[in-house]
Amino acid sequence: MATLILTLPRTGLQAGTALDYVLSPDGKSLGMASSAPLGLLPGATAGKTTDRVTDTVLLVGAAQLSWHRVQLPKGVSGNSARLRQVLEGLLEDQLLDEPAALHFALEPGAAKETTAWVAVCDKAWLRSGLQALEAAGVTVARIVPELVPGAAPDAEQLTAIENGGQALLLHVSASGVTPWPLQASTVGRLHWPADAPLRAEPAVAALTEQLFGRSVVLQSRAERALEAGQSDWDLAQLDLVNNQRSRSLKRLGVMGRELLQAPRWRAARWSVLALVVINLVGLNVRAGAERTALQAQRKAIDTVLTSTFPGTQVVVDAPVQMQRAVAALQQNAGALGGSDFETLLGAWARTAPTAAAPTGMDFANGELRLQGVSLPAPALAEATQSLKAQGYTLNTTPNGLILKGGL
Repeated sequence: MATLILTLPRTGLQAGTALDYVLSPDGKSLGMASSAPLGLLPGATAGKTTDRVTDTVLLVGAAQLSWHRVQLPKGVSGNSARLRQVLEGLLEDQLLDEPAALHFALEPGAAKETTAWVAVCDKAWLRSGLQALEAAGVTVARIVPELVPGAAPDAEQLTAIENGGQALLLHVSASGVTPWPLQASTVGRLHWPADAPLRAEPAVAALTEQLFGRSVVLQSRAERALEAGQSDWDLAQLDLVNNQRSRSLKRLGVMGRELLQAPRWRAARWSVLALVVINLVGLNVRAGAERTALQAQRKAIDTVLTSTFPGTQVVVDAPVQMQRAVAALQQNAGALGGSDFETLLGAWARTAPTAAAPTGMDFANGELRLQGVSLPAPALAEATQSLKAQGYTLNTTPNGLILKGGL
């Protein structure tokens, strides 16, 4: 997935402001690195997302963030509704600006009653940058910090960078991320070990080597941005969550338009269309085969009826007509049919309990009405199931039971 990493300028986004960006083909390897105004950024050409950018990450520079360690109280975690109020109360004495003017972001996975890092930056600056990007057609998926505090006490880093014409030292430790001016007094104060790694951007590499009296490991701004883009941090929290959801919805809409219109997805669209057509044709063929088989089965049943009872002139419902014809033959031959009084009474006698003798009986139209019969619910259910298995139907009425069925 192609990833575009944009660095938000410390002076904010204005018309014509150039942004540093890194375009990675997979989010892990370094691709193109350059700078461009909003309208010329990859992914914002003419206000439309280009085909090659599928994930956009906004990078907040280390000099624009302050880091604070807080102890979350009971009942407050990263998804608590009153998280901002709690953070404002915990950090009130540590902040130089009014809390209402600042944006807070809690470290990923922070749980209640634990110690967690809080990243703080200017809210208006961050909001205006997001709005400018959205107006230019750039949909931001995540907001990440350039550097994050070290997880272990000995996980320290020192990086010299050029920040708006000023040389800075970024000190990363378990105590936070601290920007220092790159000068002799800072070097003497830090007491950086001679065997500890020292990184520097090419623009300030010579000055760093001169002040520290040792060689440095070159690290470009693009390499540091790519490394930051792989962080699990996301500064879009609290009052920026709704904006993040809107950006996500817009991103899904853009992806949908890409699938429907982008030339690179043409083969996939034709494949999906062909698959749908093949399935529709297959379903129609199978439905036709099922209809043919059903018609053949019905024709075979009609043939059995007409061959067994040649006097049948019109076939409407072969099973019912055959049932009636068999009943007529039984009646003419003096044999008992399934709907005769004796047959129904025998079925009831075999199935019903001996204590359930009726007080009266009435037989008409193949139905045996048993009056005065009252069975407990379990016994009635058992009798109904037993008679159903024999081909009979037992119904209840206020005056008793009705038994019918059979040939």
